[in-house]
Amino acid sequence: MEAENNMSKLLANILKAKGLTEEHITALEESGVHSKDDFSMIGDYQTLMDVTGIDQEVSQKVMSWALGATTYAPAAPNPNTNNGNGSGSSAPIIVESADVVKCVHCGAKQPKDYETGDLCISCGLQAEPVLSCHWCYSSGPGKFCRECGSEFLGASDYEIGLFLKKEGESKNAIVKLVKEMTAQEKEAIWAKIRKSR
Repeated sequence: MEAENNMSKLLANILKAKGLTEEHITALEESGVHSKDDFSMIGDYQTLMDVTGIDQEVSQKVMSWALGATTYAPAAPNPNTNNGNGSGSSAPIIVESADVVKCVHCGAKQPKDYETGDLCISCGLQAEPVLSCHWCYSSGPGKFCRECGSEFLGASDYEIGLFLKKEGESKNAIVKLVKEMTAQEKEAIWAKIRKSR
């Protein structure tokens, strides 16, 4: 049979155990899949579904096995798992390098040659905007000041943060207060800022 000539018997048996039929295996072979490594070219369960016509659950099982549970997470959580009492399986833990930069707007991972100030490859906004710290007045990229550790306020709330510091609020309280303020409260503070100039 052609299936045995192109794909090892062991691989074919594993795929059958995961829910594939002879027709699915033949479709994979015709697509050029002859070893476990070839599944990395397929990449995700949706592409496997398109190539073979198998259903989503089986496709997810096969891709989870082929790519390894730590590198592949299925799209939908399994409703049969019970994570509330400590039983059942949990999502895989993914450990990333310390030099990974993610966009503060959309969370997309930036390329290795990324430099501070570059635009995000996914959303087009500045991935790590350079902001000024309302507490120690230094500036830098990211969400937190690298000098004093304070969380950065958005550029539109910077002056409000300076005003609250002048009023005697603590470093951490300022960020919390600004996040909880309504538009009317912010406008009232802006009126005080304009009056004091």
